[in-house]
Amino acid sequence: MDKSLGDILDYLNSHPQIAQNTIILFMSDNGGLALNHARQGIENRDANAPARAGKGSAFMGGVREPMMVYWPGITKGNSICHQKVIIEDFFPTILEMAGIKNYTTKQTIDGVSFVDALKNPDNLKERTLIWHFPNLWGETQNKEEGYGAYSAILKEDYHLIYTWETQKLRLYHIKNDIGEQQDLASQHPEIVKQLSKEMSDYLRARSAQRPSMKTTGKIIPYPDEL
Repeated sequence: MDKSLGDILDYLNSHPQIAQNTIILFMSDNGGLALNHARQGIENRDANAPARAGKGSAFMGGVREPMMVYWPGITKGNSICHQKVIIEDFFPTILEMAGIKNYTTKQTIDGVSFVDALKNPDNLKERTLIWHFPNLWGETQNKEEGYGAYSAILKEDYHLIYTWETQKLRLYHIKNDIGEQQDLASQHPEIVKQLSKEMSDYLRARSAQRPSMKTTGKIIPYPDEL
């Protein structure tokens, strides 16, 4: 992948006219592997340290990943933008980049364009992110480390994780605790309640699939129904 990206950049460098009319969006689909291939020698961290866990996990090590944007005349080299984005944001962003305004879709668009943030990195908008993974992940079902069926919400600096199988809610403040070692759920029950409702309402509005228990066949409750 590194070579392929390098080949594209080399081609653009040798064809400046094409480069000036080309936008590159580069983003990982998840955090790095942290279970069986810990290249850095840090168990369950890998290159995601100090974030906890990695690919497939609900923790920051699984969902917080690098992203780069090359947009001639807009983005500047060595600049950093702290806007929170999620992969669903790519669709409306690319449409706006291409100047497409009048369009219709059959599906609801969950994403929000981040063009404004690219044009002005200081123009940040508060963005609540929600992840929903109602399935089992292949390599491990270590629920303690955030693997398996989960839903999560990140609002401001609070990250709430709901593990469907155990019906457990965990709360972390990622600005103060990027490694997510201190579960604050018992200390801030009102925040847990608020975020649980917001996440549950989001899932209900989209008729999101919910997992069921194999032993009983019953669908597991939404987090705000516990």
